[in-house]
This record gives sequence, C-alpha cells and structure tokens, in this order.
Amino acid sequence: MSGRTTLAATLALAGGVAAGVGSFLAWAEISAGPFTEQAKGIDGWEGKATLIAAIVMASGAVRVFLQRPRAVSGLAIRGVLGGVIALGVALSTAATARNQLLDAAETQLSRAQVERALDSGLLELSLAFGLFVVIAGGIQGILGGLLSIGARDEAAASGRGLTGWAAPSPGQDPEAPR
Repeated sequence: MSGRTTLAATLALAGGVAAGVGSFLAWAEISAGPFTEQAKGIDGWEGKATLIAAIVMASGAVRVFLQRPRAVSGLAIRGVLGGVIALGVALSTAATARNQLLDAAETQLSRAQVERALDSGLLELSLAFGLFVVIAGGIQGILGGLLSIGARDEAAASGRGLTGWAAPSPGQDPEAPR
C-alpha cells in the first residue's frame, strides 16, 4: 500500500470516527439563567444521518486497510459521500439551530415569546462541541476520499498491484509473453 493510500484511508477512518463520536455528543445548548439543557445529535434525525455517514466513511477505510480488491476506488466514493453528508447535515443544523429551537418551542410557548427571550438575552442558544466534531470529521472524510483518487493508478504505475488482466505469477518475468 502506498503512502498516499495509507494517508487517504487514515483520514477517512479518522473522519468516520470523529463524525460517529460527534453524533452522540451535544450539538446545541440552551440556557436561561442557571438552567441549561443540551440537545445531542443522536436525539434527532440529523445525528442519525451523520452516524450513518460516519459508518460509510470508516467502512471504506477499513476495506483499504484489509486490502480488499478495488477498495481504494471505493474509498473515494465512500469518503467523499460520507464526508459530504456529515458536513452538510452538521452545517445545515448549525445554520438553522435558532429556527429549530423556535419550532420546537411552539408547542409550549408562542414563537414570538421565544424570539423575544432570545433577542433580549434571557434565553441563550449556543452550538456545542459535538457539532464541530462532526464538521471536522466530514472534512477529513472528504479529504481522504479526494486523496484516494488516483492512488490506485499510482500503485499500478509503481509496479505493485495488478497492472493488466492478471498479476504475474511469482518468479515470472512481468514483461514475458503469456
């Protein structure tokens, strides 16, 4: 396995682990005076989606480390796809956290009351660490997937791996006709 392939798989695996762990951590925190409540990613569909994306990224990397056939080309797809999903869902959640809070509060209070409390500082909403961990994991998965593009061709050009329809038998001259 080339250094580029190892780096790509390591990035995708680290991204998958980070996005998976971040899915279980707090994504947002709301506080009113001494009272604080946290929302974990896995509590909503968003955290479940990022967990699935994390599994996709990590499984692509594990296949490369286990040296499965065509695993490097699969890593490009799995790393980028899983990374884009994790990153997209986390960024979307970060951008819409206030609206999600207002929507959730409408069952108990009016939207206007909650907006006034947020605007006055009586109620505070902040993004939590887990959301940033998922964002970082998504970026790592994308980088790993993109880095793996062409890594399979690089291994073939160096003489390692399959270079045609079949690899030469041990002791056989690779240039000899078959």
